[in-house]
Amino acid sequence: MGITCGLMKAGSLLLLLFGSAWPASAQAPPDGTPFAVTFSDVQRLVGTYEGTLDGKYRIRLQLSGHDSVLTGQYYYLSKGQPLQLRGQLNGSGIVLLRETVGADTVATGWFSGKLDIGLLLADQWLRGEWYNRSGTTLMPFQLQRMDGSARPTTAKARISSKTYLSSFQGPVVTVPDAGVTKLLAQCFSLENLIGQELASLRAEQAYKRQEGVSGGTEQLDYTVNYNARGLLSITTQTTGTGASVWYDHRTQNIDLNTGFPVVLEDEIQPERLAQFLALGQQKMQKITRAYEQDEFLSEEDQQGVLGQQFGLNSTREFTISATGLAFDHPVSYDGLSNFVWKVLTGNFQVEFTHAELARFLKPESPLRRLATR
Repeated sequence: MGITCGLMKAGSLLLLLFGSAWPASAQAPPDGTPFAVTFSDVQRLVGTYEGTLDGKYRIRLQLSGHDSVLTGQYYYLSKGQPLQLRGQLNGSGIVLLRETVGADTVATGWFSGKLDIGLLLADQWLRGEWYNRSGTTLMPFQLQRMDGSARPTTAKARISSKTYLSSFQGPVVTVPDAGVTKLLAQCFSLENLIGQELASLRAEQAYKRQEGVSGGTEQLDYTVNYNARGLLSITTQTTGTGASVWYDHRTQNIDLNTGFPVVLEDEIQPERLAQFLALGQQKMQKITRAYEQDEFLSEEDQQGVLGQQFGLNSTREFTISATGLAFDHPVSYDGLSNFVWKVLTGNFQVEFTHAELARFLKPESPLRRLATR
């Protein structure tokens, strides 16, 4: 059962919340018998939802599952400012989420609710109540699960470039949905891409010119990998100097229907995860065998390369193309030097065609659009 206490109890509720506990009404099992939360239970919650707070504020919410922990984000369609979520599914089937802004650790609100599962995807609703930080406001919410595999409302985005201080070029992404456009403006802002505001960057550049010195981030550019079927894949690259020239690549794969990132780990059916990773390992071994007699690598490095394992960590960085997905496996092993790491980075691209990937995807995954004709 969900929380039914009113505003009179909100102050007591917040005392419990600040103490890292949740209200007794959210802890008590509906029939007096708690159940053990499993990975599959958490995975049933993973997905994207859309609906209202207090019946009038429209929001979109995304949940990801890692073991027993739920993470995610949501935003008001009118603002496009992402708010971070972290929480759990407890033994009574109640979803408990703590809301924060950015990297801030101070809670700004809490969600407590339950997923009502109907026979059809459209009949699945996440319902409950939201409390603000001070406990002075309680608002009911009801959010309907979205079917990401359905025909997208936005086929492709309009992409233009914005240049800052002549050397920093970032994408400007626009879609008909104003809420998504606002969210993507945050996603591809200069501060988010290089971790520095324009005023700070301008002052830094002026100082380096005046003093005749170099160092730090020097350039920003981007590449559009894919922009069709309501999916956008963009890779941004920052270049800088320090002891030597360094490069940093970051790929963002976005569902244009929602503005949320596509997290591959959340798109795979849990019961087929082992098969997916096994196929990835087969593909990985074809790549690593090419290094068996590599004269550049020492025997220790060769063994380290041959021992690479394709796991969920291998899927964190990927690009979408017209033919499939390429996963950029991060090379790691004991004894790996920084020099060899720089040489090997980017050389372990494990590729899945859209058809190969389709059989592992959840029915509602937005990546299913890629295999349609």
